[in-house]
Amino acid sequence: MTTMYGNGMKQLEERHVPTKVLKMEWSNKMDLLAIAKEHGEVSLHRLTWQRVWSLAAPKDKTLVTALAWRPDGKQLAVAYDSRDLLLVDVENKDIAFSKTTESKVTSLVWVQQEKPQKKDTIDSVLIKMKGLDYLPKLQSLVLRDTPEEENKIPKVQDTLNLLLVGMANCEVQILALGIFLCGSIKLAEVFKKEGTVLNIHMPVDFSYLYVAIQYYYGSIEIVTIKLQECDTCWDDVYDLAFKHDQLLSSLDYLDQTMKNILETWEHVSLMEMELKLSSYCPEDPEMVSADLLELLIYGILTERMDQFLKRDLTDKGIKKIGLSIESSHTNVQKLVVKQLSEVTNQILFQLVEISGMSLKKYECLGLTEHSVKKALRSVNGFLMKCNEVQIVIEESLTRYKLFFKWLYGMMIKLNDENSANDLSLSNTSQQELNMLAEYINGMGETGAKAKDYKLDRVGQYFLDGDLECPYDTRSQWWSLLQENPCLEENELIVAASRTHSLTQQFAVLKADLMDIFAQRKTFFDKTFVMYDNVPLEGPSGLSHGRTRVNMVDLPNHKLLVCCVRELHAHDFGFYELMAYGDTREVTQRSTTVFYSCDGIKQNVHDVQFYSPDYVSVLTETLDRASNRFSLFVQLSTSCVRSHCSTDGLTTCRIGQPIASNSSSSGSCHTLSDYTCRVVENMAASSFAVSGTRKVAVLLSHSRHKVRLFEMEVDDEEDEDDDSAMDVTRDSNLADETA
Repeated sequence: MTTMYGNGMKQLEERHVPTKVLKMEWSNKMDLLAIAKEHGEVSLHRLTWQRVWSLAAPKDKTLVTALAWRPDGKQLAVAYDSRDLLLVDVENKDIAFSKTTESKVTSLVWVQQEKPQKKDTIDSVLIKMKGLDYLPKLQSLVLRDTPEEENKIPKVQDTLNLLLVGMANCEVQILALGIFLCGSIKLAEVFKKEGTVLNIHMPVDFSYLYVAIQYYYGSIEIVTIKLQECDTCWDDVYDLAFKHDQLLSSLDYLDQTMKNILETWEHVSLMEMELKLSSYCPEDPEMVSADLLELLIYGILTERMDQFLKRDLTDKGIKKIGLSIESSHTNVQKLVVKQLSEVTNQILFQLVEISGMSLKKYECLGLTEHSVKKALRSVNGFLMKCNEVQIVIEESLTRYKLFFKWLYGMMIKLNDENSANDLSLSNTSQQELNMLAEYINGMGETGAKAKDYKLDRVGQYFLDGDLECPYDTRSQWWSLLQENPCLEENELIVAASRTHSLTQQFAVLKADLMDIFAQRKTFFDKTFVMYDNVPLEGPSGLSHGRTRVNMVDLPNHKLLVCCVRELHAHDFGFYELMAYGDTREVTQRSTTVFYSCDGIKQNVHDVQFYSPDYVSVLTETLDRASNRFSLFVQLSTSCVRSHCSTDGLTTCRIGQPIASNSSSSGSCHTLSDYTCRVVENMAASSFAVSGTRKVAVLLSHSRHKVRLFEMEVDDEEDEDDDSAMDVTRDSNLADETA
């Protein structure tokens, strides 16, 4: 008997977990374990059980239904029973992407394409050209009182990968790069039967899609779907998903910039000044502007104004408020000019590229010329609103400086009665005096509330509502459009929306950008070819408990399937499927595998493929004192395959044959190519393995205890680690259970 790897299992850690563990998933690139706990919490742990981070559920009373690692190990896909699907950056647990599915997700699989390199075409070269490098670099998203960090725009994925999402309504969605919905198939409509997806598998060449379905009446089938002509079409999927990823990154930056602007604007001290003006004469809101104008033009100081300037306002208070308002407006102006406008120009550049793609062969992927043109108009409208905000901020700053300079000078003059010079109007031109008079006169205009003073004209742009005081954009171009309404029908002319705020315009822009990639996909309608379904029939008939199906592919379009049909099953089904492209047939060979102790079949708790060559089995047995303990078995798949039959009537036993039961030995084969380990002082119920990382983790029945193992270690090293927990061959196991 030959063994392809070391037989030992070295225990690394054993830890008690306060919260119940529901799911576990190893990364195939790093020694990281993702675990989903009760109440929807997801945490990341190293081999030493050091916690990297912990992520709370997006909603209360939510549980995790599926986990999947991106093949490069940089993101983790998490699905919840609330129908939320999140892509989490492993480095900092930021939510890179989120979506709501139509039904509860039951299975997640992330696979990366592996195919021979092809010569670059003109299209592929143009797609991969980094045109954004020639645009101004985006600044870091940093606010005051926060540690400075580099701008975190996700790095572009240079290889196509697909996130396969199986749902409880028997639908399978395919997300390119984890974000771009490039295809979906509703199997319940195809087969006219209701069911749920148990598991999905796809080879790295993307040639077939295998779906394990359990129908509501209990039967289980493997659906084989051939993806025709994928060698040419997958390149198009990657090209469009690549642009979608870029656009989402820019949109995320734009969204964060808008939040930063709103947060900065909250620090503006205009509200304090407006409250003081409102308290001047509550019964007559226009009195304050009238008295201020009288003071400005005629130099007449009313008794009420005199008391107001001396009691409610002070020279130090006026100076402080003026400086604060100027600083806040300047910060907002920098965000609008340096970040908001630049990232919007980047989005405009990206849309121009996508617009060119919409004229070619990408319509089958849902890219339409109409949706792109609509988004282009929204981006241009948003840019026009950004320019309008910049103008309003600049004009407001000029007026604020004039107003507070004059008001501060008046306060100094009132406090120093011997002052002969009027400091408030020194070095002030007639044009500036006219502007100041218009500004003071405008303060008397009431807003939505009876006592609102319009000291500010900028803040209304950051509210989710129509502008109360729209900016007067009268110009020769505006007059031309008003006199010729037919010009607005030209798709090259974007009419400005006078009443929309910047926040409203951003909402329109965001909706139109998302709509570009929300169209129905027809790519897979032409490439999906349904093969014959293969039922997974077991000796116990239909399944009504918790069914687990695990799949792995072999060369020449072969698929190995393991199926545990019941919660306390005594055996599991092992299937070898092979698809034939010319006849669309799928043949199967199968057998039933069980483990027995003293002639009694023992419970099989979990089965998973460690690699295409080995399958891991977790079973449970009793010793002479009726103490429960678990066995972790590494079983050769080639050994089991050699005993499979087309009728599926053969059975395979793990362990020594029973002499007293020789009558049934003809139909029962004994498997000898395996190793197993006794798991002492722990009754395990499930596990997770990774053949690429050579690690395993076992979870106890209570779901509060975990054991981490390193696999494929030398037997000597394992014995030195723990002599009481040797890796045993079948002869040693017989001694343990005799």
